[in-house]
Amino acid sequence: MIKRVTQGSKQYKYAIKKLSIGVVSVATGASILLYSPQVMAQESSPETGVTQTQVEHEKQATEQADSVVNEAVNASAGLTPESSEKRTEAVGDSSQATEPQLSTNQADASQADKISESAKPLATDAAAKAPAIADNHLRLHLKALPKDQSLDSLGLWVWDDVDQPSKDWPNGAIPLATAKKDDYGYYLDVKLAEKQRKQISYLINNKAGENLSKDQHFQLLTPKMNEVWIDENYHAHAYRPLKKGYLRINYHNQSGHYDNLAVWTFKDVKTPTTDWPNGLDLSHKGPYGAYVDVPLKEGAKEIGFLILDKSKSGDAIKVQPKDYLFKDLDNHTQIFVKDTDPKVYNNPYYIDQVSLKGAEQTTPNEIKAIFTTLDGLDEDTVKQNIKITDKAGKAVAIDELTLDKDKSVMTLKGDFKAQGAVYTVTFGEVSQVARQSWQLKDKLYAYDGELGATLAKDGSVDLALWSPSADSVKVVVYDKQDQTKVVGQADLTKSDKGVWRTHLTSDSIKGISDYTGYYYLYEITRGQEKVMVLDPYAKSLAAWNNATATDQIKTAKAAFVNPSLAGPKDLDFAKINNFKKREDAIIYEAHVRDFTSDPSLDGKLRNEFGTFAAFIEKLDYLKELGVTHVQLLPVLSYFYVNELDKSRSTAYTSSDNNYNWGYDPQHYFALSGMYSANPNDPALRIAELKQLVNEIHKRGMGVIFDVVYNHTARTYLFEDLEPNYYHFMNADGTARESFGGGRLGTTHAMSRRILVDSITYLTREFKVDGFRFDMMGDHDAAAIEQAFKAAKAINPNTIMIGEGWRTYQGDEGKKETAADQDWMKATNTVGVFSDDIRNTLKSGFPNEGTAAFITGGAKNLEGLFKTIKAQPGNFEADAPGDVVQYIAAHDNLTLHDVIAKSINKDPKVAEEEIHKRIRLGNTLILTAQGTAFIHSGQEYGRTKHLLNPDYKTKVADDKVPNKATLIDAVAEYPYFIHDSYNSSDAVNHFDWAKATDGQVNPISYQTQAYTKGLIALRRSSDAFRKASMADVNRDVTLITQAGQGDIQKDDLIIGYQTIASNGDRYAVFVNADSKARTVVLPDRYRHLLGAQVLVDAEQAGVTAIAKPKGVQFTKEGLTIDGLTAIVLKVAAGAVEAPSQTQQARSEQSVRPVSTTVSKASPLMTPDQKPQQASLPQTGEMTSKGLLATGMTMLIAVFGLFTKRQKD
Repeated sequence: MIKRVTQGSKQYKYAIKKLSIGVVSVATGASILLYSPQVMAQESSPETGVTQTQVEHEKQATEQADSVVNEAVNASAGLTPESSEKRTEAVGDSSQATEPQLSTNQADASQADKISESAKPLATDAAAKAPAIADNHLRLHLKALPKDQSLDSLGLWVWDDVDQPSKDWPNGAIPLATAKKDDYGYYLDVKLAEKQRKQISYLINNKAGENLSKDQHFQLLTPKMNEVWIDENYHAHAYRPLKKGYLRINYHNQSGHYDNLAVWTFKDVKTPTTDWPNGLDLSHKGPYGAYVDVPLKEGAKEIGFLILDKSKSGDAIKVQPKDYLFKDLDNHTQIFVKDTDPKVYNNPYYIDQVSLKGAEQTTPNEIKAIFTTLDGLDEDTVKQNIKITDKAGKAVAIDELTLDKDKSVMTLKGDFKAQGAVYTVTFGEVSQVARQSWQLKDKLYAYDGELGATLAKDGSVDLALWSPSADSVKVVVYDKQDQTKVVGQADLTKSDKGVWRTHLTSDSIKGISDYTGYYYLYEITRGQEKVMVLDPYAKSLAAWNNATATDQIKTAKAAFVNPSLAGPKDLDFAKINNFKKREDAIIYEAHVRDFTSDPSLDGKLRNEFGTFAAFIEKLDYLKELGVTHVQLLPVLSYFYVNELDKSRSTAYTSSDNNYNWGYDPQHYFALSGMYSANPNDPALRIAELKQLVNEIHKRGMGVIFDVVYNHTARTYLFEDLEPNYYHFMNADGTARESFGGGRLGTTHAMSRRILVDSITYLTREFKVDGFRFDMMGDHDAAAIEQAFKAAKAINPNTIMIGEGWRTYQGDEGKKETAADQDWMKATNTVGVFSDDIRNTLKSGFPNEGTAAFITGGAKNLEGLFKTIKAQPGNFEADAPGDVVQYIAAHDNLTLHDVIAKSINKDPKVAEEEIHKRIRLGNTLILTAQGTAFIHSGQEYGRTKHLLNPDYKTKVADDKVPNKATLIDAVAEYPYFIHDSYNSSDAVNHFDWAKATDGQVNPISYQTQAYTKGLIALRRSSDAFRKASMADVNRDVTLITQAGQGDIQKDDLIIGYQTIASNGDRYAVFVNADSKARTVVLPDRYRHLLGAQVLVDAEQAGVTAIAKPKGVQFTKEGLTIDGLTAIVLKVAAGAVEAPSQTQQARSEQSVRPVSTTVSKASPLMTPDQKPQQASLPQTGEMTSKGLLATGMTMLIAVFGLFTKRQKD
């Protein structure tokens, strides 16, 4: 029989296989009704009746972060901040690049002539109508501006060879609203620098501080170049580009006569010319002479052509006898020829396309010359035009020459003695000094001895600086009382391996007998150039204010100090209770200033807020919270700050504040003075940080330093020390950059030394217990592995974690294994953050604020469970400690704010709901396998709400505050700051009342206590801290299987069990649904019906809750209130081993479980009754009606049987 019951838009079929008429059939039917605990149900479409499948698996996001980037952008208020946030795509202006209007003649006769006659040029007259370009200015044409942005909000941020580089991010950009418009797009004029005009860099930003275009760069081909066109893809052109598919051939005749001239075309043109010598008439006049526009074949690679003078005959008809050939059709839509010059140029300045760009000496016998192209050149031509000279100008013989035209590289072999030699390669009129490759410098100069300044007890100093390319080096010493006053200088002497040395005594500089506390810089001379540089191995610095930087002195000054004499003498590494492996860590990330900048602490602190000393005063809070490690946001010297201004910023603002997270590093050994009570005392900051580390250790916690080796604040910090070496490099030898600074090239020996030596120094001197690497994926794996081994040799309990996003660039063209998420399957030394669990639980970049598991977005339970087991879907981890489990960190929205955004509710109205969801997230992170990580304030629901009267209501897009996220449901003050690296103390401070005052802030205080209980729970049992994947796979199992009860494949409720090494069993249930849900327990988990409840809707901890809230046990399982997490415990020995029958039955997870249940939970109070599961109408329970029907049918069967017997 089939019964159809219509419910809404769906129909349900209840089917029992059709029975044959007869006694057996009727008996069978009765038996089914009597004994079957359920009737099979199929869900079908009412329109088709076709059985529907389960909901498709939801694709897990695998994007990398935040980071990316966000953090590095954090760096800066800098000159070239490049956001790692999602870019806004460029869109074209209404005036597209003009397509040459060439009519196609349908007749096959004299087709080329008619094309020539009907060819119509690009409309370039608009340029002539524009105002003249002033001297020393460059006109920048922009084809398109970023999409969905108000023109008033956009700016052009410029740097490099401009007269006034932009400053004061983001508002210091040139307003694009002032740009003029023509038929190409927008244009504006930028004044160029006086001394050097080689490269211009720019980006387009908005007032919210977003880098919309990424950093862009273009070369000035000649000092005469005063105009550049930027297309919709931000590619720069020295001429106005045409639409793809056409090539404009420009011909310039110095005499100005163009009569009777024609172009003869062949190779990849759409219609080759056929009627010699008529060709295509050069009849159109333009700014570069006469021109013709030639349609190209699809996928054209090369064009050939001749310029003909039709008034002549024979060979004289050719303006010059050789064929013109041009191949770079992918990158150019205009080419340029002149007079009888046989060369084809790709620019109107007639800079040879075959041009020597650079030269690099790779071995003592080899120099590679890099060209723009080698097309059209043969070895004989090259030999006539190439030469190499030494430092004295003497020619050096070239023994062998080879051309690689694909790479545009010419390899020159000869006797090029490398040590101390300088060679110049000349081709035609262009000369380039051959830089030594970093590989050659490593071979010749790699050095493992002492570097930096070593201050002796008698006050003398030994100095050692590595700079093999320097011609001379001096140390310039400044007064300890006035860092601007020079008191003397001394020469350094070059020794082996490119190291410069001197020993400063009382005889070196008049008036100084003890150099302690004096400041210094190095002056390096190379040829005619002098640069003042900061010692990369200095151990402290003078007070720093980036606003005082000049073209001559661009960095902080180093200080002569002896770090070993500063701070407590008994400083040692942490001794953390039950910390034996990285999976045991619970890391708490905090910013030194934020932790004590709350105005409510005024009068309660003995020390100045925001300092290392003030941080100590609040350490007991962290001890009581129970975390194992305190991770400090960067404390090493960063660039964009005024360390002498310690005033609290009380206004709610998100830009132009003297505040910084520290991801714009200036130095890798010296501390920032921002957190010192006196930045003018270079030794004090060392002592203060050591004391903070000591006090953290006394409270049984470790210290982790957040370090930023992947990039610097400014490229010159290392480039001035040794050009073309310290950074990862482009093929032309220029530094690869990131966010305005250089990418430290950790595959290079001395660059790797900087990283490893820094880690070694910080571990040994400050007794640090671990490190967190910013953008670790930018590094090669070997460098991070070496740093780990160096630290572990000093502190066996070292822990290292990092951002493993796949961001590695390295040296152009050179592949290396990166220290990213993919490396985790090959190492057990360092762990990486799991963006998979972050995005699955609460959403993340670039989709932050969309629905995720704890905010109402159903997730695939198998996928979610794997992330909980430290087995994320976007990378392979071979150990739980490879995975750092987190849901919030310093960048992006706080957990509180992203939840408010995702559910689109005003925290004033929905605060209780938001905190319930916070507790769900914290429960999942603190019961997950791997290394647990929480952000400061996550425990109480920290918010970065912008309570600025100027933004009390929503404003126009071009007025949105920097780094602000709008929550539509919030009527008053709808903006929340998602990256607060330049925000005020009002936005950033840790709110102590919310964390500790239960009377004033009961909801946040309860969340804090709840999180504290979860931390205690995690630390109480290794059930949540498995040491191997084998242990995880054996002991951690998913309870809530799809098809079990009403559990779906993608759902909002999950339950899982984990077994401790002592046999204790814990079960975690998280109901992220807004309604109560019932979990029917399979037989293998029926022991949980007798469990203790350690975590319920209101509290968490390690002791049983007498009257648990938010959960009720039934005969078959448990019912959990909406937005509630539950943790159960069954002590070892209290679990009976399941029989084989029970085990087999439990494995049939897709079938609803038997109604036979074990005893009700002993935790039920007398007034509580076991709840029955809320079951669908599918006959899952035996009803009295069914029982009566079954009995009636059996009686009927018996009567029928008796009658037949009589018959």
